Amino acid sequence: MQMQKCPNGHFYDAALHPQCPYCSGMSTNVDIGITMPVRPQENPGREDGVTVAVIKKKLGIDPVVGWLVCVEGPQKGQDYRLHGDNNYIGRDPGMDVCIQGDDTISRERHALVTYDFETKTFYLTPKDGRSNPRVNGKPVMTTVELQAYDKIQLGQTVLLFLPLCSERFEWQ
Repeated sequence: MQMQKCPNGHFYDAALHPQCPYCSGMSTNVDIGITMPVRPQENPGREDGVTVAVIKKKLGIDPVVGWLVCVEGPQKGQDYRLHGDNNYIGRDPGMDVCIQGDDTISRERHALVTYDFETKTFYLTPKDGRSNPRVNGKPVMTTVELQAYDKIQLGQTVLLFLPLCSERFEWQ
């Protein structure tokens, strides 16, 4: 068996298939089926559901608290909504902020933007990215507080930070 990984992350036997059968939709002699998430066995004492942000629990909505706007890079002009609590940034569509087209940004958890409702403060934290994020040209090695109009660089992408929530406005 000669396992190969395609650019989209699928594994397949290269000895049987000249290209990824998942991506190409090739008919194969092997039923590749649908990939399903692995879930832990049912636990009667545990709720099975998505973790809810504190603000969503309080207000019944998950409101926008700010934005990131791409001002340089492949997605120039694109805006990304930020919600309360944690917003993970990466290329993967499962990320809260999905920045496609810049392969210098990690697929998952390159960085994290957090909005804290108690202090009405935004933070940027480097996570699992291969390169360090930068704020206004300076490398970020630990969590830093964000200010309106800060420029966040991730890979070859530069994002302008625009808060909605602050001392002047908050969701009630």
